[in-house]
Amino acid sequence: MERFDVVVVGAGLAGCAAAYTAAREGLQVLLAERGSQPGTKTVSGGLLYTHVLGRMFPKFWEEDPCPVERAIDRNVLSVLTPTRAVSLDYFDSEFSRPPFNAFSVLRSRLDPWLAAKAEAAGAVPVYGIKIDTLVSEHGRVVGIRAGNDEIRAEVVLLAEGSNAILSRGGTPNPKPDPKVVGVGVKQVIGLPPGEVERRFQLRGIAGTQYTTLGFPPGVEGGGFLYTNRETLSVGLILGMESLVRAKTSMFEVLEEYKQHPLISRLVEGGTLLEYSGCFVEEGGWDRLPSLFGDGYLVTGAAAGFFLNTGFTLRGMDFALESGRLAGEAAVRAVRAKDPTRAGLASYRAALEASFVLKELRTYRGYPEVFHNPRLYGAYPEIITAMMHHAFLTDGSGRPHLRKLLTESHRGRASMVRIARDLLKITGTL
Repeated sequence: MERFDVVVVGAGLAGCAAAYTAAREGLQVLLAERGSQPGTKTVSGGLLYTHVLGRMFPKFWEEDPCPVERAIDRNVLSVLTPTRAVSLDYFDSEFSRPPFNAFSVLRSRLDPWLAAKAEAAGAVPVYGIKIDTLVSEHGRVVGIRAGNDEIRAEVVLLAEGSNAILSRGGTPNPKPDPKVVGVGVKQVIGLPPGEVERRFQLRGIAGTQYTTLGFPPGVEGGGFLYTNRETLSVGLILGMESLVRAKTSMFEVLEEYKQHPLISRLVEGGTLLEYSGCFVEEGGWDRLPSLFGDGYLVTGAAAGFFLNTGFTLRGMDFALESGRLAGEAAVRAVRAKDPTRAGLASYRAALEASFVLKELRTYRGYPEVFHNPRLYGAYPEIITAMMHHAFLTDGSGRPHLRKLLTESHRGRASMVRIARDLLKITGTL
């Protein structure tokens, strides 16, 4: 039986940030990962908003190997119907200059880089290990068990991702609710050298991201496409319950998504390099689990730290910040020789003071907003129909724009309902 000050379960962004933080302060830290190396079983690989990583490792984008792909300076939000698309296209040249706003990332590159930082700080990595259970004594978590091996620790830090088996099986946390769980799929598509720059009109390390809503019709969720150095990341995050009602599979839906007229021209001629899937906890503030207890802390995706505002999908910066704060809380508890619930309560206080819980609280109503079926049927039809008639010129006599708007929403949603939905989105209702 081995002993450490801290055992971190999971070498994703939250786990590596926690291990790095605790090891840098001189604690004996074990970083345990089920995959053969960090990043091998991680699906997420979209946009990393850089503010947390930039504070931890200034000018990380200049390191060799570089852990990130492209600095996103063009953000496109598109509403889709099967044959049409209406897009809000925002370009900001400041986003492709230091300190940058967001990078596209591939986790198979980012995670090993961050794990190496934790190891260099003194953490002991163990990869390819499956943790079977938490070890408890007198109601306090005191370690982990993997097969016949038992490893003791003052604090066990659970950073096992969205499929949080230990966090829910060995701690008093609720099981996932299908109503607030999303199913994510992602493909990495390779393009010939220089094709990403040509196809998306990019210069240097600049990049583009697309976020889409309304396809497949009637299914809750949306799609994404991110430019990497020489590849594209394309995929969907759809509501589990809505997907089951539609009686279709994620693979079929993703292939249909790639054939949409807007998306197909962006991915055509590419080579499929990776295919992966995962669950995403989207319950927000009202579904947060217990974040700490006697002998343990929960962080990252295992804690439900994910935020979808429609404009941004955020999880990685939440993981880094919560992991860093969990590492600091573990250091305080070990040094005080108080790994009890009271001794670890500073973690929650630190989260409250950070952007993590502040923003989750600010957008606490958004999970319910995105359950609105009109977002995935009526509203895309209204918007695209209105734009179709606004641009169509066939000599038949164009009506006033006011009439176009009235004709576009007639039979789909009343103006009162539209107004109420807008008020909910803006948080005023």
